[in-house]
Amino acid sequence: MPTDELEFLRDHPVFICGHPKAGTSLVRSILDSHPQLIVYPEETVFFRRYLPGIEGLSCQEQLTLADQMLIHIFTWNKTNPPLSQEGYPDRDFSEISYEAVRHELHSFVEQTCRNPGDILSAAILAFGSASGQITDQSRWWVEKSPYNEYYAEQIFDWWPHARCIHVIRDPRDNYVSYRRKHPDWRPEFFAANWKQSTQTGTDNQKRYGVDQYMTLRYEDLVQYPENILKSIAEFLSIKWDNSLETPTRAGKQWVGNSMFAIEFSGISSAPTHRWKDTLAPKEAYVIEIMTEAYLKQWRYEIGATDRKLIDSSTALLRVLTWPIRRRVIRRLGT
Repeated sequence: MPTDELEFLRDHPVFICGHPKAGTSLVRSILDSHPQLIVYPEETVFFRRYLPGIEGLSCQEQLTLADQMLIHIFTWNKTNPPLSQEGYPDRDFSEISYEAVRHELHSFVEQTCRNPGDILSAAILAFGSASGQITDQSRWWVEKSPYNEYYAEQIFDWWPHARCIHVIRDPRDNYVSYRRKHPDWRPEFFAANWKQSTQTGTDNQKRYGVDQYMTLRYEDLVQYPENILKSIAEFLSIKWDNSLETPTRAGKQWVGNSMFAIEFSGISSAPTHRWKDTLAPKEAYVIEIMTEAYLKQWRYEIGATDRKLIDSSTALLRVLTWPIRRRVIRRLGT
C-alpha cells in the first residue's frame, strides 16, 4: 500500500465503546471480516493500561511495552500457551507470526510517531499487514475495549476523523451476564457503573455529533440485525458485505462470548430478557430504581418485577445508603 494510503488508514480508527458484557464483542465480530476494515481480534485496553504505563518512558521503551501489552496475543497458542493466555485457552493466534507483527510495528513507529496514539495505530496496522488484510480497499481499523467511551476527548484529539460505536444493553440483562464473571459485584455497584458508562456515551454523542459517535441498543442489533447492520455500514461509509451477517474473530467463525457457555454461529436474540428468569426480584428492583431515567430514555421495560415479592423498604435502603458504602469501600481500597 502506498505511503499516503497507509497514512490515511492510520488516521481512521473506529473505537467500539460500552460497558463490559453489553455486546461490544458481538459488534467487533460482526465487523471482523469486512474487506474494508482491519479489526483487532482482542482488547488492547490501550487507554486504561498501556497509556498510564508509558509515562516518562522513551520512545524505545514505549515500543518495548507495546510488544508486551499490545501485540503479545500473537504468542498465544493451544499447544504451548504462555502465561498471558491464562483464562483464554480457546484463543489461538499462532498462524500469525508474532515476529512479523513486531517487525511491522517497529517499522511503522520509526516512520512516524506524533503521539502515543500512533503506537496503537501501528500495532493494529502491523497485525493487518502481517495477516495480509491491508489492501487498497481498507478504510478503517477497529479496536474494541470496554470503557473506551471515557477517552473520547483523547480519541478525537489524536484522530479527528475517528468514529465511535457505543453499545448499550438493558442493565438488568447486562448485570446477569457480568456477575457470572464478577460475582462480588452487588446490583447497586453495577447500576452506578452502568449509569456512568451510559451517560458518558450519551454526552459524547451530543458533543461530537451522530456523524462521529453512534449509540445503539444491543437488543435492536440482535432482534433487527439487518436494519442495524445497514445503519453501521452507512455510519462508516463502507459497502454492504454479506460478511456482516456472520460474526468472526480474526477471520474464523466466532462462537460467541457468552458467560452462559452458549455457542452460536450467527446473531442471536437468545440473551435478551434473561434477567426475568435469573435475577432475584429485589436485585432487579434495585437496578430499576437506580437506572429508571435511563431505562425510559432507552425504551426499556420498567416495572416488570413482581413487587409483591419484594421488601421494597430494604431495597430502597440499599439504594439510599449506596453512596456512603461506596465511599467506605474506596477508602478501604476494596
